[in-house]
Parts: sequence; structure tokens; C-alpha cells
Amino acid sequence: MTYGRMSADHEIVAIQTCGIHLMKIITPVLVIGGLFSLITLALSSEVLPRSCYKIILLQERAINNLLAGRLATFQKKIDLRPYQIYIGSVEDTINKDIAVIEYADDYVTNVILAEEGTIKMDEAANKILLTLHRGEFLKPNYKKLDEIPRLGVFNETTFEISLSEKKRESSAKYMTIFQLYRSNREIDKELAKNVRMPLDSKKTDDMLIKELPAYRQKLSNLSRKRDDLTMELKRSNENLARQKSKIEGLENESKIAKNYILVVNENLIRVKRETKAGKLTSEDRDKKIMQIKESIEREKQRIYGIERNVAAAAAVQADETKKIASFSQSISEIDSQRDILIKNIGDIEGVEHIAKNEKIRRKNDISIHKRLSQALSCITFIIIGVPLGIMLRSGHLIIGFGASFLVILFLYYPLVVTGIVMAENAVVPLVPALWGADIVLFISGMFVFRKLFSR
Repeated sequence: MTYGRMSADHEIVAIQTCGIHLMKIITPVLVIGGLFSLITLALSSEVLPRSCYKIILLQERAINNLLAGRLATFQKKIDLRPYQIYIGSVEDTINKDIAVIEYADDYVTNVILAEEGTIKMDEAANKILLTLHRGEFLKPNYKKLDEIPRLGVFNETTFEISLSEKKRESSAKYMTIFQLYRSNREIDKELAKNVRMPLDSKKTDDMLIKELPAYRQKLSNLSRKRDDLTMELKRSNENLARQKSKIEGLENESKIAKNYILVVNENLIRVKRETKAGKLTSEDRDKKIMQIKESIEREKQRIYGIERNVAAAAAVQADETKKIASFSQSISEIDSQRDILIKNIGDIEGVEHIAKNEKIRRKNDISIHKRLSQALSCITFIIIGVPLGIMLRSGHLIIGFGASFLVILFLYYPLVVTGIVMAENAVVPLVPALWGADIVLFISGMFVFRKLFSR
């Protein structure tokens, strides 16, 4: 508007007629633009991030002060990111005086206080069911820090907490440029230690990471199968030991029975001798011989039964031996598969860790370049605004705002938004994506300047 009014009033022509070069009247504004760029850079890179982080700390401190009277008496704390659960006491499996704090990035998003409640674990779904009775909640709006937190009461509520712990990370929005640079250096050191080893060159990192849950599920299934086989192997070994002990006992009984038969046969011989010697009558002899033969027959039947039991126990023992060999082979095969899966999972987790670090680093780089480019846009706006104002030859307020509005709305911000989206999606490199709007404005301004000076 200033240079447009000067141009409309032919003051620029008068200045040039006096021999003063056009750059003389442009330089002060360029210096002011550079000064404003430095101020904007200081605000966006240092002052605002620190201020926002201070607000977060004050908010958490206020919530902690609010809960201080109750948390001081709590006996138990359960940390399940993004939740922290405080329990005052436990009476008859009922938890008394419960406080639940939920976090989102660097913010406290929910605070729930309840007189009592129960905690149940669902192992199949890998989650915790929390049922609370007679309580109240405090819900700050972390997107609008100046807004009054919402309050409410409830008689009973139930919600789920996943046991997959989530790590609380600091957002790049609340880190200064120097902190972002330090974070990038640490990430670079960590990435230098890790060597990227993809499992399949045909698969991308995203494809491998998506396969990770399937690998973990397969590993879990194999582990359960191995546990079942290990239990069966233990039972077979115990049964094998029992059958071995049983066979030893039966063989001892068979030896005893055979020894008894030998003793009885000796008694039979002695009876015959006594009969020849005339010490026994024929009636007594026949009676004793009958008793001895009955004892021998009884022991033979006993030995036969023992031998059948021994054969049955030996068959069971052989069957258990086969089972043990089969179970051992199956366990060995499962162990081989588990080792491969564990290696694959470790490799994919390494790829996932590297990809996560690369994503954080790119996010930090986007934040750095976005702050720098938007701060230095003050200079580019001046470079295109000065010649545009001179060429429009109008100092009218509406025309000045209209021209600025058109440049900003239809040129600068579309390029900025497109560049940010392309940078976040890694479609193009960061520098041309995030500095593209400034580069286009700078080139356009220099082109207009050239036409202006050529005239």
C-alpha cells in the first residue's frame, strides 16, 4: 500500500528524477522485513514452544495439586500408558478410592475419581476391564487450554484398558529448534548403530511391519503347542517311569513265586523220603502231596498272571517310548520354527524401530524447516509486495488488501499446505516441499523486480 500510493502520486518518479536509485527506498523495508523475520523465527523456534510446554506443566501441576489430598493416602499405583491408576485400599476384593489419569502425548486428557471399583483381566483379549462406581470426572480440553475443563458425575461406568503399553512421547510442537537438532543427532547415532536387514527384498518396511502381528500370533500358537507337547512329554516320562517301576516290582514278585515253588518242591521230596522211611502213613502222604501240588499250581498261575502284567507294562512302556520320541521330535521341530519366528520378529522389530526413528527424525525436520520457512516468508512477501505495489499504482486500502489477499490465499497458502502434505507423506524431499512457497514467491518477486527495473 505504501509503495502503491507513492507510485500513484508519482513520488517514485520524482525520487528517481533526483538521481536516487530505487534500491535506496527499498533497502530500509528489506531490513525491516529481515528484522521481523528474525523476531518471528525467535518466537516460533524458541518462545512459543517453551511457552506451550510451560502451560502443559502448569496444567499437570494443577491437576496434581487437585489430587494431592487423595493421592497421598494411596497404597497402590498401576502404570499402563496412557493410563495411571491409583488405588487407596482393597477390602474384600473391592478397590476403594480409585483415581485414573489418562494422558495423550504431553497432556492430561481425563481424570476420573471413584469411591470403589473392580479390576478384571481378560487374558484372551489382552486387556483390563475397569468398572467404577460413584465417581466424578474432570476432562480438560488440551486443544483449547484457555477453556474451562468439563466436569461430570456418574453412578457406574466401565471401560477397557489395553495391556499393550503405549510409550508417552514428546511432541515436536513443544520442542525448540535446538532441542529438535539434538534429538536428530541422537537419532542419527542410534540409526548408525542399527543395520537395516530386510527379511525379503521384495517387501517394503510397511509390508513387513504389517506382518508382525501375524508372526507374533504364530509364535504364540507355537508356544502354546510346545507347552502342550511338553506337558504330554512330562506325562509320558512319568508313565514310563511308573511302568518301569511296575515291571521291576512284578519281576521281584515272579522271583519270589519261583523261589516258593523251589521250596515247595523240596518239601515234596522230603515228604517222599519220610514216606520211604515209614515216618508218614500213606494217607498223610497223599494229603501233604495234594497240598504241595495245589501250592505249586497256585504259584504257577500267579507267575503266569505276573508275566502277563509284565508284558502289558512292557507294551505300555514301548508305546510311551514311541510317544516320547514323537513328542521330542515335534518339540525340536517347533523349537526350530520358533527360533526362525523369533529371528524374523526381531528383524522386523528392528526394521520397525528404524522406521519409527526415521519417522520421528522426518517429523523433526519438517518442524524445523516449517518454522524457518514461515519465519523467513516475511522477506519474500516484501520482495513480491514492493514491486507489486509499485506496478499497481494505487494506494487504496481495498486494492492493497485485495492484492495481498490474492497472493496469500491463491498462491502462498496452497503451496504451503501442499508442501507440508507432500513432506509428511515423503512424496518429495523436505527442502523443496517446505520451502517451495517461499521459493516461488521469491522468484516471482525477482521477476517483477526485473521488469520494474527494466522499465
